[in-house]
Amino acid sequence: MRFRDLSDEHSIIEDLLTALDIDDVFYDIGANVGTYTCFTAAQLDTGRTLAFEPEPKNADRLQENLELNDLHAEIVQVVLSDTDGTVEFALSGDEAGEGEHAIATDNSEQTLEVETARGDTIIEERGLPKPTVVKIDVEGAELSVLRGLRETLCTNCRLVYVEVHTEKITDFGGEASEVKTFLTDAGFDVTEISQRGSEVFLRASK
Repeated sequence: MRFRDLSDEHSIIEDLLTALDIDDVFYDIGANVGTYTCFTAAQLDTGRTLAFEPEPKNADRLQENLELNDLHAEIVQVVLSDTDGTVEFALSGDEAGEGEHAIATDNSEQTLEVETARGDTIIEERGLPKPTVVKIDVEGAELSVLRGLRETLCTNCRLVYVEVHTEKITDFGGEASEVKTFLTDAGFDVTEISQRGSEVFLRASK
């Protein structure tokens, strides 16, 4: 389903693919089953697409989708956030690709303990290539991801796409307006390029 209708994100994917340069390094944060990962991996050199997806079933399906299309990307099964350690991850359903798994903020019935890390930390510790282009879709935890990647975003990244979950972000102690403020303070020009219900898609560029 996600690959047939692209979850109404045609315009964002088209904008991203048009903006990519062959030497870019792309981070797909909240990769799910790999819609963005597969499209970018088809356009970039091997090893220049990294998919961050902690949920095991999604990560397995993502790998299958890459193999079906003879594509290569590094899958990192870590929750990117603003802390290093572990976190309870709430599971929203049993099927791969459901797309609403997120850091637990309440008494969720089904959770999974997963590794969490600041983006700046994991880049240094694992020797990952620093991203020049980033997409973030993390069901309300957008500010946590951005804060954990602050140094990299300020010094290395030229383009960021963020899906802002305006109703869920308050569960993480933030406000939707803070995402734009953070990116602006990091040196980006920020525009709203699409909206789907209460979700707003931001494009931040240098």
